[in-house]
Amino acid sequence: MGAFPLDPVSQQNLAAIPLGPSANPARVISGAPEAHELVLHEDATTEIGVWEITAGSFHSSKVGISEYMYFLAGTGTITRESGEVVPYRPGDYISLPDGSHVVWDVQERSRKLYVITQSPA
Repeated sequence: MGAFPLDPVSQQNLAAIPLGPSANPARVISGAPEAHELVLHEDATTEIGVWEITAGSFHSSKVGISEYMYFLAGTGTITRESGEVVPYRPGDYISLPDGSHVVWDVQERSRKLYVITQSPA
């Protein structure tokens, strides 16, 4: 078996760790959502981090990547292109496969641990 590909980094209390600036959603529907982020690991195919967003609604698309999210704080919904509405709260897991087009409706400031992977070519 090969070596573990991630550097040995540990962070405690990801629900409260300070975050830095991040790009705000580009396609806002309502409100003025503001984002903050801390990247914990990044290499050619994977990014792992903590991301936080304030209340508001916005479009999001995954093109060439898939995202896996575990929610640490907040409440809201993610509406898939199929019309399926997926509510989230702390402790919930949601995945967005490559090609996903969704609408976020963030009711209260939300924070997630995320893993983004590049899709195979």
